Amino acid sequence: MGWSGSHAGFAKRLEGGPRGTRMLASRLSAALVAVVPLTVTSCSTSSLPTATPAVAPSVALSSATTDVSPDGAPAYALGEFPAFPRGTLARSTSLELQAVLDAAVKGRTFRGITASVIVADRGSWTGAAGSDHGAPLTPGSALPTHSAGKNVVAAEVLRLAEKGELDLSAPAADLLPPELGFFDANGATVRQVLQMRSGIPTLDEESGFYPAEKAATVVKVFKKLPESDVRPGTETEYASTNYVLLGAIIEQVTGQPLSTVLRADVLAHPGLAGLVYTVDGALAADGWGVETTSASLARWGYDLYGGFVLSKPSLRAMTNFKGEWYGLGTMDFSSAYGTSAVGHDGESSVTTCCSNIRLVALPEEGVVISVQANSAGVATADPWAEVEVLTVALRDVVSS
Repeated sequence: MGWSGSHAGFAKRLEGGPRGTRMLASRLSAALVAVVPLTVTSCSTSSLPTATPAVAPSVALSSATTDVSPDGAPAYALGEFPAFPRGTLARSTSLELQAVLDAAVKGRTFRGITASVIVADRGSWTGAAGSDHGAPLTPGSALPTHSAGKNVVAAEVLRLAEKGELDLSAPAADLLPPELGFFDANGATVRQVLQMRSGIPTLDEESGFYPAEKAATVVKVFKKLPESDVRPGTETEYASTNYVLLGAIIEQVTGQPLSTVLRADVLAHPGLAGLVYTVDGALAADGWGVETTSASLARWGYDLYGGFVLSKPSLRAMTNFKGEWYGLGTMDFSSAYGTSAVGHDGESSVTTCCSNIRLVALPEEGVVISVQANSAGVATADPWAEVEVLTVALRDVVSS
Protein backbone atom coordinates (compact mmCIF):
# COMPACT_ATOMS: atom_id res chain seq x y z
CA MET A 1 0.00 0.00 0.00
CA GLY A 2 1.60 3.28 -1.06
CA TRP A 3 0.89 6.86 -0.15
CA SER A 4 2.90 9.84 -1.19
CA GLY A 5 3.85 13.04 0.56
CA SER A 6 2.35 14.31 3.79
CA HIS A 7 -0.60 11.90 3.57
CA ALA A 8 1.57 9.11 4.97
CA GLY A 9 0.18 9.53 8.47
CA PHE A 10 -3.32 8.81 7.22
CA ALA A 11 -2.20 5.49 5.75
CA LYS A 12 -0.66 4.49 9.07
CA ARG A 13 -3.90 5.22 10.93
CA LEU A 14 -5.81 3.07 8.45
CA GLU A 15 -3.55 0.17 9.34
CA GLY A 16 -3.80 0.86 13.08
CA GLY A 17 -7.60 0.80 13.35
CA PRO A 18 -9.66 2.70 15.88
CA ARG A 19 -7.42 2.21 18.93
CA GLY A 20 -5.36 5.33 18.25
CA THR A 21 -8.53 7.27 17.56
CA ARG A 22 -9.92 6.29 20.95
CA MET A 23 -6.76 7.45 22.69
CA LEU A 24 -6.89 10.81 20.92
CA ALA A 25 -10.61 11.04 21.59
CA SER A 26 -9.99 10.79 25.31
CA ARG A 27 -7.77 13.85 25.08
CA LEU A 28 -10.42 15.82 23.23
CA SER A 29 -13.06 14.69 25.72
CA ALA A 30 -10.96 16.10 28.53
CA ALA A 31 -10.67 19.40 26.66
CA LEU A 32 -14.38 19.76 26.00
CA VAL A 33 -15.96 22.43 28.18
CA ALA A 34 -19.45 23.86 28.44
CA VAL A 35 -19.43 26.98 26.29
CA VAL A 36 -21.90 29.41 24.81
CA PRO A 37 -21.92 28.65 21.07
CA LEU A 38 -19.95 31.04 18.93
CA THR A 39 -22.08 30.44 15.85
CA VAL A 40 -24.70 27.79 15.14
CA THR A 41 -26.75 27.41 12.02
CA SER A 42 -28.38 24.74 9.89
CA CYS A 43 -27.37 23.75 6.40
CA SER A 44 -30.20 25.97 5.23
CA THR A 45 -28.51 28.90 7.08
CA SER A 46 -31.29 29.36 9.65
CA SER A 47 -29.75 30.75 12.84
CA LEU A 48 -30.37 29.45 16.33
CA PRO A 49 -30.78 31.88 19.24
CA THR A 50 -28.07 32.21 21.86
CA ALA A 51 -28.71 29.65 24.58
CA THR A 52 -27.43 28.25 27.84
CA PRO A 53 -24.13 26.39 27.82
CA ALA A 54 -24.13 22.95 26.26
CA VAL A 55 -23.24 19.79 28.12
CA ALA A 56 -19.89 18.41 27.02
CA PRO A 57 -20.50 15.32 24.88
CA SER A 58 -18.78 11.98 25.24
CA VAL A 59 -16.47 11.07 22.38
CA ALA A 60 -15.98 7.37 23.08
CA LEU A 61 -16.01 5.51 19.80
CA SER A 62 -18.24 2.77 21.19
CA SER A 63 -21.10 5.16 22.06
CA ALA A 64 -22.38 5.40 18.50
CA THR A 65 -25.56 3.56 17.63
CA THR A 66 -27.09 2.50 14.34
CA ASP A 67 -30.80 2.93 13.63
CA VAL A 68 -32.45 -0.34 12.70
CA SER A 69 -35.61 -1.26 10.84
CA PRO A 70 -38.32 -3.51 12.34
CA ASP A 71 -36.63 -6.60 10.88
CA GLY A 72 -33.37 -5.77 12.65
CA ALA A 73 -31.47 -4.59 9.55
CA PRO A 74 -29.84 -1.13 9.48
CA ALA A 75 -32.40 1.52 8.57
CA TYR A 76 -29.92 3.14 6.18
CA ALA A 77 -27.39 1.86 3.71
CA LEU A 78 -25.00 3.03 1.05
CA GLY A 79 -27.04 4.44 -1.80
CA GLU A 80 -30.29 4.23 0.16
CA PHE A 81 -30.61 7.46 2.11
CA PRO A 82 -34.00 9.18 2.36
CA ALA A 83 -34.46 12.64 0.86
CA PHE A 84 -32.25 15.35 2.32
CA PRO A 85 -33.69 16.44 5.69
CA ARG A 86 -34.95 20.01 5.43
CA GLY A 87 -35.13 20.80 9.13
CA THR A 88 -32.40 21.63 11.61
CA LEU A 89 -31.14 19.28 14.28
CA ALA A 90 -32.58 19.74 17.77
CA ARG A 91 -31.35 22.83 19.55
CA SER A 92 -29.71 20.84 22.35
CA THR A 93 -27.88 18.69 19.79
CA SER A 94 -26.74 21.78 17.89
CA LEU A 95 -25.34 23.31 21.04
CA GLU A 96 -23.38 20.16 21.83
CA LEU A 97 -21.99 20.05 18.29
CA GLN A 98 -20.89 23.67 18.57
CA ALA A 99 -19.24 22.91 21.92
CA VAL A 100 -17.02 20.34 20.19
CA LEU A 101 -15.70 23.00 17.78
CA ASP A 102 -15.28 25.61 20.49
CA ALA A 103 -13.32 23.20 22.68
CA ALA A 104 -10.94 22.31 19.84
CA VAL A 105 -10.19 25.98 19.21
CA LYS A 106 -10.01 26.92 22.89
CA GLY A 107 -7.63 24.02 23.50
CA ARG A 108 -5.51 25.24 20.54
CA THR A 109 -5.87 22.00 18.64
CA PHE A 110 -6.92 24.15 15.69
CA ARG A 111 -6.91 27.86 14.96
CA GLY A 112 -10.24 27.66 13.16
CA ILE A 113 -12.86 25.11 12.10
CA THR A 114 -16.00 24.92 10.03
CA ALA A 115 -18.09 21.77 10.18
CA SER A 116 -21.42 20.39 9.07
CA VAL A 117 -23.39 17.33 10.18
CA ILE A 118 -26.36 15.80 8.37
CA VAL A 119 -28.47 13.09 9.98
CA ALA A 120 -31.01 11.30 7.79
CA ASP A 121 -34.63 11.91 8.81
CA ARG A 122 -33.56 14.28 11.59
CA GLY A 123 -31.95 17.41 10.20
CA SER A 124 -28.65 19.20 9.68
CA TRP A 125 -26.33 21.60 11.44
CA THR A 126 -23.43 23.82 10.47
CA GLY A 127 -21.08 25.61 12.83
CA ALA A 128 -17.79 27.47 12.99
CA ALA A 129 -15.21 28.53 15.54
CA GLY A 130 -11.98 30.50 15.46
CA SER A 131 -10.38 32.07 12.41
CA ASP A 132 -8.62 31.28 9.15
CA HIS A 133 -5.69 33.44 8.04
CA GLY A 134 -6.86 36.17 10.39
CA ALA A 135 -10.50 36.22 9.26
CA PRO A 136 -13.17 35.10 11.75
CA LEU A 137 -14.91 31.98 10.50
CA THR A 138 -18.68 31.74 10.13
CA PRO A 139 -20.86 28.81 9.05
CA GLY A 140 -20.98 30.37 5.58
CA SER A 141 -17.21 30.67 5.16
CA ALA A 142 -15.88 29.11 1.97
CA LEU A 143 -12.61 27.22 2.43
CA PRO A 144 -10.55 24.99 0.12
CA THR A 145 -11.52 21.38 -0.44
CA HIS A 146 -8.07 20.45 -1.69
CA SER A 147 -8.07 16.70 -2.41
CA ALA A 148 -11.48 16.21 -0.79
CA GLY A 149 -12.80 17.38 -4.17
CA LYS A 150 -11.44 14.33 -5.98
CA ASN A 151 -14.65 12.35 -5.51
CA VAL A 152 -16.53 15.01 -7.51
CA VAL A 153 -14.38 14.26 -10.54
CA ALA A 154 -14.59 10.52 -9.93
CA ALA A 155 -18.39 10.77 -9.85
CA GLU A 156 -18.38 12.64 -13.16
CA VAL A 157 -16.22 9.98 -14.81
CA LEU A 158 -18.63 7.30 -13.58
CA ARG A 159 -21.60 9.31 -14.85
CA LEU A 160 -20.00 9.52 -18.29
CA ALA A 161 -19.46 5.76 -18.18
CA GLU A 162 -23.12 5.26 -17.27
CA LYS A 163 -24.09 7.30 -20.32
CA GLY A 164 -21.83 5.23 -22.55
CA GLU A 165 -19.56 8.18 -23.32
CA LEU A 166 -16.45 6.41 -22.05
CA ASP A 167 -15.38 2.92 -21.01
CA LEU A 168 -13.65 2.44 -17.67
CA SER A 169 -11.72 -0.49 -19.14
CA ALA A 170 -10.36 1.57 -22.03
CA PRO A 171 -6.74 2.73 -22.06
CA ALA A 172 -6.71 6.22 -20.57
CA ALA A 173 -4.30 7.40 -23.28
CA ASP A 174 -6.96 6.73 -25.94
CA LEU A 175 -9.23 9.36 -24.40
CA LEU A 176 -6.72 12.19 -24.08
CA PRO A 177 -6.82 15.40 -26.12
CA PRO A 178 -4.36 15.71 -29.04
CA GLU A 179 -2.01 17.99 -27.11
CA LEU A 180 -1.41 15.11 -24.67
CA GLY A 181 -0.77 12.60 -27.44
CA PHE A 182 2.83 12.21 -26.24
CA PHE A 183 1.67 10.74 -22.89
CA ASP A 184 0.83 7.03 -22.76
CA ALA A 185 -0.66 7.15 -19.21
CA ASN A 186 1.71 4.33 -18.32
CA GLY A 187 -0.61 1.99 -20.22
CA ALA A 188 -3.24 2.27 -17.48
CA THR A 189 -6.99 2.02 -17.96
CA VAL A 190 -9.41 4.73 -16.85
CA ARG A 191 -10.45 2.51 -13.92
CA GLN A 192 -6.84 2.15 -12.78
CA VAL A 193 -6.39 5.92 -12.93
CA LEU A 194 -9.50 6.37 -10.76
CA GLN A 195 -8.15 3.78 -8.29
CA MET A 196 -4.68 5.36 -7.98
CA ARG A 197 -3.37 2.07 -9.42
CA SER A 198 -2.11 3.47 -12.72
CA GLY A 199 1.55 3.65 -11.75
CA ILE A 200 1.58 7.28 -12.94
CA PRO A 201 4.10 9.07 -10.72
CA THR A 202 3.63 12.27 -8.77
CA LEU A 203 4.97 15.68 -9.69
CA ASP A 204 6.89 16.60 -6.53
CA GLU A 205 3.87 15.70 -4.38
CA GLU A 206 6.23 14.08 -1.90
CA SER A 207 7.47 17.59 -1.10
CA GLY A 208 3.93 18.83 -0.49
CA PHE A 209 3.00 20.47 -3.79
CA TYR A 210 -0.05 20.11 -6.02
CA PRO A 211 0.66 19.68 -9.74
CA ALA A 212 -0.72 23.16 -10.51
CA GLU A 213 1.96 24.66 -8.26
CA LYS A 214 4.74 23.05 -10.29
CA ALA A 215 3.39 23.43 -13.82
CA ALA A 216 1.21 26.13 -15.40
CA THR A 217 -0.67 23.86 -17.81
CA VAL A 218 -1.80 20.25 -18.02
CA VAL A 219 0.63 19.64 -20.88
CA LYS A 220 3.51 20.89 -18.76
CA VAL A 221 2.45 18.64 -15.89
CA PHE A 222 2.82 15.49 -17.94
CA LYS A 223 5.93 16.63 -19.77
CA LYS A 224 7.63 17.10 -16.41
CA LEU A 225 6.70 13.69 -15.02
CA PRO A 226 9.51 11.20 -14.45
CA GLU A 227 9.31 7.77 -15.99
CA SER A 228 7.20 5.29 -14.05
CA ASP A 229 8.77 2.20 -12.54
CA VAL A 230 5.43 0.70 -11.45
CA ARG A 231 3.29 -1.47 -13.71
CA PRO A 232 -0.38 -0.44 -13.82
CA GLY A 233 -2.68 -2.44 -11.57
CA THR A 234 0.07 -3.67 -9.24
CA GLU A 235 0.17 -1.04 -6.49
CA THR A 236 -2.03 1.64 -4.98
CA GLU A 237 0.09 4.80 -5.09
CA TYR A 238 -1.60 8.11 -4.28
CA ALA A 239 -0.75 10.72 -6.91
CA SER A 240 -2.81 13.80 -7.77
CA THR A 241 -1.56 13.58 -11.34
CA ASN A 242 -4.09 10.77 -11.84
CA TYR A 243 -6.94 13.20 -11.29
CA VAL A 244 -5.45 15.94 -13.43
CA LEU A 245 -5.41 13.30 -16.18
CA LEU A 246 -9.07 12.47 -15.50
CA GLY A 247 -9.91 16.17 -15.78
CA ALA A 248 -8.30 16.23 -19.23
CA ILE A 249 -10.29 13.12 -20.20
CA ILE A 250 -13.58 14.70 -19.07
CA GLU A 251 -12.86 17.81 -21.12
CA GLN A 252 -11.93 15.77 -24.19
CA VAL A 253 -14.97 13.50 -23.98
CA THR A 254 -17.47 16.32 -23.38
CA GLY A 255 -15.84 19.11 -25.38
CA GLN A 256 -16.38 21.51 -22.45
CA PRO A 257 -14.30 22.97 -19.60
CA LEU A 258 -14.20 20.79 -16.51
CA SER A 259 -16.00 23.24 -14.21
CA THR A 260 -18.79 23.71 -16.76
CA VAL A 261 -19.32 19.96 -17.05
CA LEU A 262 -19.40 19.42 -13.30
CA ARG A 263 -21.78 22.31 -12.61
CA ALA A 264 -24.21 21.11 -15.27
CA ASP A 265 -24.11 17.49 -14.11
CA VAL A 266 -23.02 16.12 -10.72
CA LEU A 267 -23.03 19.56 -9.05
CA ALA A 268 -26.29 20.77 -10.58
CA HIS A 269 -28.35 20.66 -7.39
CA PRO A 270 -28.92 24.14 -5.84
CA GLY A 271 -27.82 22.78 -2.46
CA LEU A 272 -24.30 22.43 -3.89
CA ALA A 273 -23.99 26.06 -4.98
CA GLY A 274 -21.43 26.67 -2.23
CA LEU A 275 -18.99 24.22 -3.85
CA VAL A 276 -17.17 26.37 -6.39
CA TYR A 277 -14.34 25.84 -8.89
CA THR A 278 -12.23 29.01 -8.91
CA VAL A 279 -9.76 27.63 -11.46
CA ASP A 280 -10.74 26.75 -15.01
CA GLY A 281 -9.46 23.61 -16.67
CA ALA A 282 -8.25 20.17 -15.75
CA LEU A 283 -5.67 21.40 -13.23
CA ALA A 284 -8.59 21.76 -10.79
CA ALA A 285 -9.55 18.09 -11.11
CA ASP A 286 -7.42 17.09 -8.13
CA GLY A 287 -9.13 19.67 -5.91
CA TRP A 288 -6.74 22.54 -6.58
CA GLY A 289 -8.59 25.88 -6.60
CA VAL A 290 -11.85 24.36 -5.36
CA GLU A 291 -13.63 26.05 -2.45
CA THR A 292 -16.71 25.09 -0.50
CA THR A 293 -18.80 25.90 2.51
CA SER A 294 -18.95 23.04 4.98
CA ALA A 295 -22.70 22.78 4.38
CA SER A 296 -22.26 22.25 0.63
CA LEU A 297 -19.44 19.76 1.18
CA ALA A 298 -21.58 17.70 3.56
CA ARG A 299 -24.55 17.96 1.20
CA TRP A 300 -22.36 16.64 -1.60
CA GLY A 301 -21.42 13.68 0.58
CA TYR A 302 -25.06 13.03 1.45
CA ASP A 303 -26.11 13.14 -2.20
CA LEU A 304 -23.19 11.06 -3.47
CA TYR A 305 -23.09 8.29 -0.89
CA GLY A 306 -26.83 8.43 -0.27
CA GLY A 307 -27.59 7.38 -3.85
CA PHE A 308 -28.72 10.60 -5.52
CA VAL A 309 -25.80 11.04 -7.94
CA LEU A 310 -24.81 7.63 -9.27
CA SER A 311 -26.56 4.39 -10.08
CA LYS A 312 -26.27 1.64 -7.48
CA PRO A 313 -23.78 -0.36 -9.59
CA SER A 314 -21.56 2.72 -10.02
CA LEU A 315 -21.71 3.59 -6.33
CA ARG A 316 -20.86 0.00 -5.41
CA ALA A 317 -17.90 0.14 -7.80
CA MET A 318 -16.77 3.45 -6.28
CA THR A 319 -16.72 1.94 -2.79
CA ASN A 320 -15.45 -1.56 -3.65
CA PHE A 321 -11.99 -1.30 -2.11
CA LYS A 322 -10.91 -4.85 -2.91
CA GLY A 323 -8.73 -5.00 0.18
CA GLU A 324 -7.15 -1.59 -0.47
CA TRP A 325 -7.81 1.77 1.19
CA TYR A 326 -8.73 3.60 -2.04
CA GLY A 327 -11.62 2.82 -4.34
CA LEU A 328 -12.75 4.94 -7.30
CA GLY A 329 -12.14 8.41 -5.88
CA THR A 330 -13.18 7.33 -2.39
CA MET A 331 -11.24 6.41 0.75
CA ASP A 332 -12.17 3.64 3.17
CA PHE A 333 -12.39 5.09 6.70
CA SER A 334 -14.14 2.10 8.26
CA SER A 335 -11.34 1.14 10.65
CA ALA A 336 -11.40 4.61 12.23
CA TYR A 337 -15.15 4.61 12.96
CA GLY A 338 -15.85 0.97 13.80
CA THR A 339 -18.48 0.77 11.05
CA SER A 340 -18.74 1.26 7.30
CA ALA A 341 -17.34 4.72 6.57
CA VAL A 342 -16.39 6.26 3.22
CA GLY A 343 -15.35 9.67 1.93
CA HIS A 344 -12.22 11.65 1.13
CA ASP A 345 -9.57 13.74 2.86
CA GLY A 346 -7.92 16.91 1.66
CA GLU A 347 -4.82 18.81 2.74
CA SER A 348 -3.26 22.13 1.87
CA SER A 349 0.09 22.28 0.13
CA VAL A 350 3.23 23.69 1.69
CA THR A 351 2.50 27.01 -0.02
CA THR A 352 -1.12 27.30 1.18
CA CYS A 353 -0.64 26.09 4.78
CA CYS A 354 -2.26 24.74 6.94
CA SER A 355 -5.65 23.12 6.43
CA ASN A 356 -6.97 19.58 6.75
CA ILE A 357 -10.36 18.52 5.40
CA ARG A 358 -12.44 15.41 5.86
CA LEU A 359 -15.72 14.41 4.29
CA VAL A 360 -17.01 11.16 5.77
CA ALA A 361 -20.29 9.31 5.30
CA LEU A 362 -21.44 6.58 7.69
CA PRO A 363 -24.03 4.84 5.50
CA GLU A 364 -25.54 2.49 8.10
CA GLU A 365 -26.04 5.41 10.50
CA GLY A 366 -27.37 7.84 7.89
CA VAL A 367 -24.77 10.38 9.03
CA VAL A 368 -22.51 12.61 6.92
CA ILE A 369 -19.88 14.93 8.41
CA SER A 370 -17.60 17.52 6.86
CA VAL A 371 -14.78 19.26 8.71
CA GLN A 372 -12.42 21.95 7.42
CA ALA A 373 -9.78 22.80 10.00
CA ASN A 374 -6.80 25.17 10.08
CA SER A 375 -3.83 24.39 12.32
CA ALA A 376 -1.61 27.36 11.45
CA GLY A 377 0.26 28.63 14.49
CA VAL A 378 -0.88 25.91 16.91
CA ALA A 379 1.15 23.04 18.30
CA THR A 380 -0.78 20.16 16.76
CA ALA A 381 1.65 17.32 16.07
CA ASP A 382 -0.74 15.31 13.90
CA PRO A 383 -3.56 17.42 12.42
CA TRP A 384 -4.90 14.40 10.50
CA ALA A 385 -5.41 12.45 13.70
CA GLU A 386 -7.06 15.42 15.39
CA VAL A 387 -9.46 15.94 12.46
CA GLU A 388 -10.39 12.29 12.78
CA VAL A 389 -10.99 12.73 16.51
CA LEU A 390 -13.12 15.79 15.79
CA THR A 391 -15.34 13.88 13.38
CA VAL A 392 -15.70 11.05 15.88
CA ALA A 393 -16.78 13.55 18.54
CA LEU A 394 -19.36 15.11 16.22
CA ARG A 395 -20.64 11.68 15.24
CA ASP A 396 -20.99 10.66 18.87
CA VAL A 397 -23.11 13.73 19.66
CA VAL A 398 -25.74 12.79 17.07
CA SER A 399 -25.51 9.06 17.80
CA SER A 400 -25.94 9.20 21.58
